[in-house]
Amino acid sequence: MKVVENGKETKSIAAIFNEGNQLVKFGNESLTYDANGNRTSDGKYKYTWNENDQIVTITKQGESNAFATYKYDEDNRRIEKNVNGQVTRYFYDGDSINPLYETDGNGNVLRQYVYSTSGTRLAMKSKGQTLYYHYNPRGDVVAMTDQNREVVATYEYDAWGNVLKSDTKGIAADNPFGYAGYMYDKEIGMYYLIARYYNPEHGVFLSVDPDPGDEDDPITMNGYTYGDNNPVMMIDPDGHLAAGIYFVPGVGQAVLLATLAVGGAYGAWYLGKKLRNKANERAKKRSWDHIKSEHGPKSNKKMPNGAPKGKFKSNKTMKRTTRSTGGTGKKYTQPDGLTVHLKKFKNWVGTNTSGRKTKKVKVVKNPKTGRIVTSFPY
Repeated sequence: MKVVENGKETKSIAAIFNEGNQLVKFGNESLTYDANGNRTSDGKYKYTWNENDQIVTITKQGESNAFATYKYDEDNRRIEKNVNGQVTRYFYDGDSINPLYETDGNGNVLRQYVYSTSGTRLAMKSKGQTLYYHYNPRGDVVAMTDQNREVVATYEYDAWGNVLKSDTKGIAADNPFGYAGYMYDKEIGMYYLIARYYNPEHGVFLSVDPDPGDEDDPITMNGYTYGDNNPVMMIDPDGHLAAGIYFVPGVGQAVLLATLAVGGAYGAWYLGKKLRNKANERAKKRSWDHIKSEHGPKSNKKMPNGAPKGKFKSNKTMKRTTRSTGGTGKKYTQPDGLTVHLKKFKNWVGTNTSGRKTKKVKVVKNPKTGRIVTSFPY
């Protein structure tokens, strides 16, 4: 495996994986994991996780106090980051995965973001200035320009997302978005992909995907790989599922590329409907409120016969398994025309109507709209 040092690919490092596809040795680094498959330590940091398998603290090796802490909402989105006492809070639009604005610990707005109707991030506003994003065909932020059409930032990355070049001026230095449009936490050198954190140096996620994948596509059964080990052609919009850059699974049509020329001085390609925002578009079509109310971990709803309704063990499990079941599960059509998707997972996902733990999920979809009507453990 090639590693990047000082913006250049310099040498190869041996990487060793165990039978669970966990990276356990990277050069001289030893890596450890907990029983849930979450990384607990590597050569740089020690990690602690909450009951929803989300990172809550990161401590530098050789130190006893965490330098970074994190908080999340019930939709598993990060809402606060505290790095050495510097607090950043994130605010979202409804169930979107895209932040609208960020504040400091006192509520002062640090940055605001402007999006197109299709969800493409167009600009960042900060300190009375507006900077515009420019993308290459795969969705990487490659440059930023100011209101005078002057280039104030240029970026380069390797295939895995390691930053090869970052030249910025003024407030452009505060831009958190980069490779594939992901949020980059430069204090730890990793990308936050909503569901999971991705380490580009190691080329893997820090935690395992609970969906075991499909037996007819072995690469999907590795719970740690990024982009199905093909970062040139694949991205992972929200840490749940690798997606091709040029095609959207299940849509059957190419994603159009559009050119954005800025005053003729600096042209850049960007995805007219970037796949990162496809995840958001799909999420908006789903009835998460209904599923959460009827079958969420806090639901006490009952069947007409008085039996408890099936419910998921966590909101995180609800969303991950619902997406997976609706996309790859076995299906049949009901008399009313709705399609039912079924899937069995490796680990238990919740309880069924008998109150017993179960690994099975049922998703009901409207085939005409693609909308998920409901989802529950059974």
